[in-house]
Amino acid sequence: MKNSNRPFFRSFLYAGRGIRASIRQRNMRFHLSAAALVTAFALVYRLTAAEYGLLFFTIGGILALEMVNSAVEALTDLVSPGYHPLAGLAKDLAAGAVLAGALASAAVGAALFFHFPKLTDTLLLILTSWRLAVFLALIFAGYLFTFRYPEKPKGE
Repeated sequence: MKNSNRPFFRSFLYAGRGIRASIRQRNMRFHLSAAALVTAFALVYRLTAAEYGLLFFTIGGILALEMVNSAVEALTDLVSPGYHPLAGLAKDLAAGAVLAGALASAAVGAALFFHFPKLTDTLLLILTSWRLAVFLALIFAGYLFTFRYPEKPKGE
């Protein structure tokens, strides 16, 4: 008896391969590192459930935009291996979408975190406790992950 669910479940395998491939892109690793740092800060800051929802929706949007940007770049390189102004425009538009999303994410972050009494209390808590070591470790790990992780070779 043929299993009609096999293509459905196989699509998760393909999606996982896409996520794994996106991690080989430095910009995606930067966004993942920033997301980990912001999430750690949010845990100390103690957002509300709705604020966490907005934060995670925003992080997911940026990660998705970065993957779409990588897909546009890969497809553009496939169909236009030489320089063409329209190929360049497609890549620029996709990169611009990520930048627009990142700017919107920064605005969301400002709205969530820039309440000065709570922000200063949170920063003091981090700077005067064991949490500082955690944040420094996250920053260092994010640097290594972003800039020292092996790049994806062109054409792979």
